[in-house]
Amino acid sequence: MILRKPYAFLIKHFRLIHLVITALFIYIVVKNREVYNFLKKVIVDTANKYDANMFINYRIYIFILIAIILCVVVYWLLRYKDKPRRIYIFTIIGYIVVGIFMLAVYAYMGGFNNNGIDQKTIRLYRDLMTITLFFQYYIIIFMGIRGLGFDIKKFDFRRDVQELNANSSDGEEIEVNANIDTTNIMRGIRKQRREFGYFFQEYKVYIVTILIIIFGISGYKLYNYFSEKYKIYNENDLIGNMYGITIKDSYYKIDNDNNYVIINFDVYKNGISDRFNPGNMMLMIGKDSYSPDKNICYKFNKLGNCYKKQYITNEASNYILSYSVDNLNIQDAYLVYSESYDNSYKVKLIMKEY
Repeated sequence: MILRKPYAFLIKHFRLIHLVITALFIYIVVKNREVYNFLKKVIVDTANKYDANMFINYRIYIFILIAIILCVVVYWLLRYKDKPRRIYIFTIIGYIVVGIFMLAVYAYMGGFNNNGIDQKTIRLYRDLMTITLFFQYYIIIFMGIRGLGFDIKKFDFRRDVQELNANSSDGEEIEVNANIDTTNIMRGIRKQRREFGYFFQEYKVYIVTILIIIFGISGYKLYNYFSEKYKIYNENDLIGNMYGITIKDSYYKIDNDNNYVIINFDVYKNGISDRFNPGNMMLMIGKDSYSPDKNICYKFNKLGNCYKKQYITNEASNYILSYSVDNLNIQDAYLVYSESYDNSYKVKLIMKEY
């Protein structure tokens, strides 16, 4: 099988590759600056925090990944041509750190609807983001200069070809044997292992620092995810994101062969007023689940107003929901509020007899 070395192609399109990298970095810094300006607005007026979801953009990691891959390609080319390349290592490591930091910022902003704003914490995020923005501006300037060159009017690639010492061997065809030779494969693996060892020794401090940061943040995020996913809330705890819900009291009633459970709760809506979907509040008793039954709610109106599609505003209102159950086990009763497919809250009920 005949393949062609890629070096001549990369040298020919050296500046174009840098223009693409610059465009990707400009998009990333624009999106990050939008988050920075949003944090500044929240510092001035915490009411702005409810717009956080508009600025959480995980698609930005696609652009970061593409830009890093292109930087690795350029580093590989310069390493082959034995040219200065430390700036690309600096860029790759820097944008990995930027990506990790933005992940932490997005996680912090994701809790704005449920948590209060601590001024010291948000100002710390803002100040750290200022540092990352200056880093990004510096890299964009460098990549832009590499992409455009000093002679913008001519805008050709010949000088880069000369500087990188491009020759016919960079684009020559090479024959690749399709038969598998395990000896050559093992020799190649050993060679790559030695080269990686040299690379690791040269950049050991950077690599170890990045790994510590990655594993530290990943472990912290996993711990928070599982602790939040399987957390059991108590009555009077605030739950919810779009809607803020507090289970105030829970009651049970046994009437001949019928068993009832009544939930008294406060609810308010972040942002625009809307109707609440009571079907999202499921009663779990053991392995059985029950939906609210609006047809029996009137029987318990002494405990509060039945929720019947009233509009929920940003002022907390009190309502009740009622459930008809088959088996009443008050020791194993929970209220599960599901706000979205992957966002639910489980509340342990301490029921009193009605």
